[in-house]
Amino acid sequence: MKKCKECKVEILDDMVSCPLCSSVLEHVEGAGKTGTYPDVKASSRKLAFIIRLYLFLAIITEAALVAVNYLWFPRIWWSAISGISILYFYVTLNYSLKRSNGYQTVILVQLMGAVLLVIAADYIVGYRGWSVNYVLPGAVLLLNATIIVLMIVNMANWQSYIPMQILTAVISAVCILLWRFGVITNPFPSIAAASGSLCLLLGTLIFGDRKAKAELKRRFHV
Repeated sequence: MKKCKECKVEILDDMVSCPLCSSVLEHVEGAGKTGTYPDVKASSRKLAFIIRLYLFLAIITEAALVAVNYLWFPRIWWSAISGISILYFYVTLNYSLKRSNGYQTVILVQLMGAVLLVIAADYIVGYRGWSVNYVLPGAVLLLNATIIVLMIVNMANWQSYIPMQILTAVISAVCILLWRFGVITNPFPSIAAASGSLCLLLGTLIFGDRKAKAELKRRFHV
């Protein structure tokens, strides 16, 4: 066991410096009467093992699916969809379990990853455009609804969701551009998503007043 002579705490894991004051740790025999600092790496090791286990099982599963697809269903490569799905769940699992990532970032990554997964599936089975016509603007509307719920639940810190609103507005603007360039053929879902994003952002900035301005200044230095 190691002990910090400055903080008077015993460290249970294999750190070489104190996590509280960064002092060099000393080796001690047995447990003393001082407080103990928990093994902070124990949970990280468990999560890392879960991720590696998922990766191992995912590779085996995908290999079996590719073999089945090749031997019995060679005309449609549906195993590509399963492979992309497995990769998506691995990336989101690995990203979500990292404590350094805030829940807002996790929500954005998971939702955008799901949209990209659906677009890829649309291309694999024969592109018909339903992924960009409906799924992409639908994801924007879902994100807007999620932001509203989060702002209601976390009323004391509602202004922290302004960056998410700005990003949602940017994504909805991309949908409009895709319509103008002919990629999106049904403009109504995209127009609805853009209108909802713009109204939510403008409403937050107008009614938020000082808190909204302070958040913009803190985030973007404007």
